[in-house]
Amino acid sequence: MAFKCGLLGEKLSHSRSPEIHRTLGAYEYLLYEKSPAEVEDFLINGVWDVLNVTIPYKKTAFELCSETSEIAKRLENVNVVVKRFDGTIYGDNTDAGGFAALVKKTAVSVKGKKCIVLGAGGAGSTAKAVLEELGAESVITVSRNGEDNYGNIDRHKDAQILVNATPVGMYPNVESSPVELSKFNSLEAVIDLIYNPSPTKLLSEAMRLNIPAAGGEVMLLEQAKKASVYMNANIYLYGAPGSGKSTYAKRLALEKSMPLIDLDEEIQAREKMSIPEIFAEQGEKKFREIEKEELIRVSRLKNHIVALGGGALLDDESRAIAQSTGRVVFIDCGKEELMRRVKLSSQRPLLSGDAQEKLERLLDERAEHYLSFKERIRL
Repeated sequence: MAFKCGLLGEKLSHSRSPEIHRTLGAYEYLLYEKSPAEVEDFLINGVWDVLNVTIPYKKTAFELCSETSEIAKRLENVNVVVKRFDGTIYGDNTDAGGFAALVKKTAVSVKGKKCIVLGAGGAGSTAKAVLEELGAESVITVSRNGEDNYGNIDRHKDAQILVNATPVGMYPNVESSPVELSKFNSLEAVIDLIYNPSPTKLLSEAMRLNIPAAGGEVMLLEQAKKASVYMNANIYLYGAPGSGKSTYAKRLALEKSMPLIDLDEEIQAREKMSIPEIFAEQGEKKFREIEKEELIRVSRLKNHIVALGGGALLDDESRAIAQSTGRVVFIDCGKEELMRRVKLSSQRPLLSGDAQEKLERLLDERAEHYLSFKERIRL
């Protein structure tokens, strides 16, 4: 079954997203049409794992996130949200990369150009930020009621790049167009974020006027590929020895109907000896090398629950491998509870001898490392 994913928006009958995501992964992908009155409750209490978010809820979703990526924070809107296991929401914006790819398709440089963006919503603010990053001399946002609006748009007739980030012209209202391009006398490129119909009336006019034009298909595909990383993600469960990773992994795998891998078990099967035996015969350094090799192998999979050993991500390279192929969820049961749970065990080689004293020292040594993982659940 993997994750329950989909697209959240107000009107989605035109959407090609389910068709695209069927080619990108084995996750369930549904359309969630919600009214403005329903959207907040759905995001907080609805049954979903990862969502794309489209018009008009990108800013609403942003406001409900407890944490976001840096690009989403800067743009103050999200088009991907992930429900964490503690119920909080993480948000990201993959539209920025998608829009950059769309600009590239026009083969027209925006550097030093005057640009005009129609629409002040999430898509418009994303387009504005990307154009500024690409070196545009100025980017004017035109909205219905802003200082720059459709009533005075003529004062920007010298714009060289025009971007439509509104739903005007979208199916089924295919005969609509946000502006008449004949009003502009310096256009070098027209970009329309709408992908249905293709081309839109706006783009058809651009082509008649021999202006380089690009529609939203490129952006749709590019942002979907980036969003699918979350939907295809492995879940790496990490924590101190005795924190309950293996127990929780089994429960989660059953709940999500996802395959389960215990990295320590994979290592033991490969080496044909127990973890304590590997430590005793080959030492911790060799064990960590084997552990990293197995992590690399497992990281090539998708939609797996992976229980990691308590030191599997101490190495920066190993940590990067896990974080680039999935979500690392830190299992925290608290120091006191951990001390109560962990007893001398041949299955915990680093805790042989005086287990309590060694565990306390190990926790002190790894305290900063363990605290650095942001997605956490308390067991």
